Amino acid sequence: MRRFRRGSLSRLAASLCVLMVLCTPGLATADPGAGPDSLAALIADVAKANQRLQDLSAAIRAEQESVNKALVDVETARDNVAAAQHDVEVSQQGVKDANAAITAAQQRFDRFAAATYVNGPSDVYLTAANPDDIIATATAGKALSVSSQRVMENLQRARTEQVNKESAARLAKQKADKAAAEAQASQDAAVAALTNAHRTFAEQQQEVNRLGAERDAALARLDAARSWSAPGGGTGTGPRAASSPGDRWDPGAPSAPRAHNPGQWDGEWDPTLPAVPSANVPGDPIAVINTILGISATSSQVTANMGKKFLQQMGILKPDDTGITNGRIPRVYGRQASEYVIRRGLSQLGVPYSWGGGNAAGPSRGIGSGSDTVGFDCSGLVLYSFAGVGIKLPHYSGSQYNLGRKIPSSQMRRGDVIFYGPGGSQHVTIYLGDGQMLEAPDVGLKVRVAPVRTSGMTPYVVRYIEY
Repeated sequence: MRRFRRGSLSRLAASLCVLMVLCTPGLATADPGAGPDSLAALIADVAKANQRLQDLSAAIRAEQESVNKALVDVETARDNVAAAQHDVEVSQQGVKDANAAITAAQQRFDRFAAATYVNGPSDVYLTAANPDDIIATATAGKALSVSSQRVMENLQRARTEQVNKESAARLAKQKADKAAAEAQASQDAAVAALTNAHRTFAEQQQEVNRLGAERDAALARLDAARSWSAPGGGTGTGPRAASSPGDRWDPGAPSAPRAHNPGQWDGEWDPTLPAVPSANVPGDPIAVINTILGISATSSQVTANMGKKFLQQMGILKPDDTGITNGRIPRVYGRQASEYVIRRGLSQLGVPYSWGGGNAAGPSRGIGSGSDTVGFDCSGLVLYSFAGVGIKLPHYSGSQYNLGRKIPSSQMRRGDVIFYGPGGSQHVTIYLGDGQMLEAPDVGLKVRVAPVRTSGMTPYVVRYIEY
């Protein structure tokens, strides 16, 4: 038997190992470099996928709020119609009053003219017995002339007033017609917004599915690289660590913020996929619009009543106060007002998210998928919270952003309102201090306290209450 040297056997074993690695399917590519550069590239792939999902989530929220804006526009237009119609009624009554004044003035003038005609010119000057009679006659004649002039002026004034009232009535009618046309246009726009939202959400759901699959694939590649680069070759403990259930907010615990591990490369992102609401509009879209606006119809009065109650508690309610306190709460009571707003908002922790839901009175049914859910959306929660002190806000985050006083985000304090997206068009929350905020986050979630997110935040927060 031929004997092999120890060195030859070692070389043979090494050659066999290389051959097995090259010939075994998958093993040659299981470790894609496993170096720092390769891992960094894979991490960047996952980060990009997460960013695209985050951008899509912002677009979904913007679409929801755009429908809210359309509904607010309809509500505003209808309020303008009601105000214009009231002006028409007032101006019509003014015309009636002017006509009555002309009739009365004409009657007085006719009586004066008839009396003057019957009595004729006075001959007292010729029959006067002494100078005193002449002076008395002259005084009486002057008084008669003044009286005649006054009657004429009153008649002329009444006629001028009539012309002005008729002109005002025509102008009021023109404004009412314009307001009615704008109301119809805003209603048509709201119907179009609802219809477009249905199509957009369907497209966005497909995009969520596609981007979610891309992210899963990127995570799988990263997990494989981490496993092969970990000590022990393939038994690393890193796979999908960033997408563990511990990083998800538990809807059952609304006050629990999402866990964040500074050591995790993608701890900034929520690993859950964006939720896309349903915009299915059963039956007539106009009926949906009327239902939503009907729910919010009493919101203004509720806000006014609560404002009066708050001002009364502070001892500063005036007899003629409307109760709407926007920008009118004295600084000395500002902190109390701000804390009341926060307590009112926190009382709704755990209430479900409902797109289009929420008004000054509390949670309500919303739009589309929210029509079966009594709850709040983001702007509805903020509206409800501030209504407690009489601050009236529209049910649209972009309109809320344009009220109050803008403060640089770096200077925000407890009670300020945080906005996201261009012009605050995507999301709105209430800052609680210590890096926490109160929000109605998204479909399928509940009102919660969460860490402040800076991504997409507007450069300014809004302060409705000064102190």
